Amino acid sequence: MARKIVHLPSWKLIFVATALLRALVDGQSADNEQSHSTAVAGMEQLLRVESELIDNLSSYADELEQKLNVVRSFVKQMRKENDKALDDPVHYLSNPLNAFSLIRRMHQDWTHWQHYMQQPVGEQQVSYVQLRREQLPSSTDMEEAGDALHRILVTYDLNVSDMAQGLLNGKKYNVSLNALDSYALGMYYYDQQKFGYACQWIFQAIEWLQGPHKLPLPLELDRAEVFHVYAEALIKMNRYKDALQVLHTAATLKKDNLKLLLRKSELETLIRTEPNVVPKKFITPQAQAYERGCRGQYPQNSKLHCVYNSTTSAFLRLAPLKMELISLDPYMVIYHDVIAPSEISELQSLAVPGLKRATVFSQQSMRNQVVKTRTSKVTWLLDTLNQLTIRLNRRITDMTGFDMYGSEMLQVMNYGLGGHYDKHYDYFNSSVAADLTRLNGDRIATVLFYLTDVEQGGATVFPNIEKAVFPKSGTAVVWYNLRHDGNGDPQTLHAACPVIVGSKWVCNKWIRERQQVFRRPCLANSKNV
Repeated sequence: MARKIVHLPSWKLIFVATALLRALVDGQSADNEQSHSTAVAGMEQLLRVESELIDNLSSYADELEQKLNVVRSFVKQMRKENDKALDDPVHYLSNPLNAFSLIRRMHQDWTHWQHYMQQPVGEQQVSYVQLRREQLPSSTDMEEAGDALHRILVTYDLNVSDMAQGLLNGKKYNVSLNALDSYALGMYYYDQQKFGYACQWIFQAIEWLQGPHKLPLPLELDRAEVFHVYAEALIKMNRYKDALQVLHTAATLKKDNLKLLLRKSELETLIRTEPNVVPKKFITPQAQAYERGCRGQYPQNSKLHCVYNSTTSAFLRLAPLKMELISLDPYMVIYHDVIAPSEISELQSLAVPGLKRATVFSQQSMRNQVVKTRTSKVTWLLDTLNQLTIRLNRRITDMTGFDMYGSEMLQVMNYGLGGHYDKHYDYFNSSVAADLTRLNGDRIATVLFYLTDVEQGGATVFPNIEKAVFPKSGTAVVWYNLRHDGNGDPQTLHAACPVIVGSKWVCNKWIRERQQVFRRPCLANSKNV
C-alpha cells in the first residue's frame, strides 16, 4: 500500500531547524583538535595517512639504497686497483701511467667523492613528512587515547598485563602492545599521578625490552631512563626497597651517570631515616550500578514480553513491528529489525563527511562544549534531507505515535577508541534552560537506532532501574524522558558504556513535547494514571 508523504509545510520550521543546528554545533569550531580517537571512521583516515607515510619512507630507503649501490660498486673497483698497487708499490709506481693515474685520482676523484657524500639524500621525503604533520595526532589526541584505555580498563575491571598481551575482557586477540606503547601509557599515568597504574605499565615495557624483541634504532628506548622512571613511580607508592633495586639496575646500565648515582644515594638515606614507611596499596575502584550494567551483571528477571505492534499507527495494521517491552516505569521498548542494512549503509555514507566531535550543553556557559564525558563524533541530518530521512521520521511516528513536527533533527554518531557517553538525562532542566524548551517544549522521548553490532562493550545502561540494552544492528530502543505531569523522569538516567572492541554507530531522534499535547496529554499526577 503506497503511503502519502507529508512535507513539512512551514518556512518557520526550516528557520527553527537551522537555528537549532547552529546552536547544537556551536562551540565546536573553536576547538581545533581533530579528536582522532573519538570515532573509528576518523581513525580510518589515519590509517590511510600512515600507509602514505610508509610509502614515503620506502621511497627514502630506495634513494639511500641507490646511493649505497653506487658507492659500493666503485669501492669494489677502487679496492681492486689499490690492492694491486700495494702488492708491489715500487713496481706499480715505476710505471708512469700508474703514477699519473694515482696523482690524478688523489687530486680529482676524492674531491668528487667528497661532494657526492655531502649531497643530501631524501630531502623530498623529509619535506613530505613535515607536510603531513598537521594530519598526525597531537598531544591532546595522545591524552584522549590514554583516557580511553583507562576507561576500558576500569569500567570492565581488566588486568594491565592481560591488556598488554591482547586479552580483552576474557577474549584473546592477535595483537599486543610493544615497549613503546606500554611506556607511553606508563608516562600518561605518571603525568596523571596515578602511580599504581604507572608502575604496572612501565613494568610491562621493561618485560618487553628484556625479551627477544627489538626496536628500530631511531625508536630505541633508553633502558636506564625507563628503569629510572619506574623507580620514581615505585617511590611515589612508598615502595622504597623495590625502587632501590630498580635504581641499582639503572646505574649498572649507566655506570657514570651522576644523576642516577645521586638519586640512589638519596633513596638509601630515605630508607635509613624512614624505615617504617608502609607501601601504598593499589586499590581498584569498586563497581557501581553503571559499571555492573556495562559488564552485563544486571539481574535478568523481566516478566515482560514481546509483541507485534500493530496499533500505534494505521500503517502498522498492514506492517506490524516486532516490539519487546523492557520497562513500564519509565516506559521503554525495543524494536527489532526496524531499519534495513541498505538504510544503515546510506545513513553512514551521509554522516561520514560531516562528522564532528560531539558536544554537551553547559548550563553554566549556556553553550555546547567538548567534554571528556562524551567521546564520539556526530552529524546532524535534516528531516527533509532526502527520501531516507523522510522515511525514517515517518517510521519513528509509527513506532511512537508522536508527531515529529518541531522535534530535533536525526543525529548520527560513531564511537571510537573507548567511546562512551557518561551518565546523563536527555531532558533539559526547563528552569535553567528555558530558551531551549520555550518553542517546542522538552524532550518527551528518545529513539535510539543501533546501526552496527558491537563485538564487546558499548551497551546503553539505565543504572537507576538496572536495565541494559546491548547494540544489535537493526534494532532501536525507545523510552519516555518525561513523566505524565511533564517533569523529567530521573529513572531515565542512562549512559553509553565504553566500546571495548568494535565500531559503534547509532542514530537518535529527540522528540519534543509541544506537538504531542493531544497524543500524550499532561496529567496532574502520574501516580493517578
